[in-house]
Amino acid sequence: MTSGSMKERLKDESYWLRLPFMLLFFIAWQLTELVLIGVILVQVVYRLFAGQPQPQLLALGSQLTRYAYQLFRYLTFNAETKPFPFAEWPSVEEVDPNPYTPQNPSATDAAEMEVDNDSFKQNQ
Repeated sequence: MTSGSMKERLKDESYWLRLPFMLLFFIAWQLTELVLIGVILVQVVYRLFAGQPQPQLLALGSQLTRYAYQLFRYLTFNAETKPFPFAEWPSVEEVDPNPYTPQNPSATDAAEMEVDNDSFKQNQ
């Protein structure tokens, strides 16, 4: 690393302008984490009594996790796009009806699953 390039990096306005945003988004991440913990706790209690998840909490949880992902990407320099409120609020991701099976296995995955099932049957 040369000293000239270090001086240029220290004079880079975009880096110094990013730092206050990073601080604000770190605080937003902490708040998002607290709200998400609340959503989880309320959802657990609701599911215990109602027997199924509460739809509005599912939507909020989906949006919060997507927002947290956007925050992580910005804070770790993996994205240059600033998250909400400088971008749109994340949309709701469709609920996975059965999280333990693949949604759209490819042909190779299906073939591998078939081979695994055959070997499983032989071991029984």
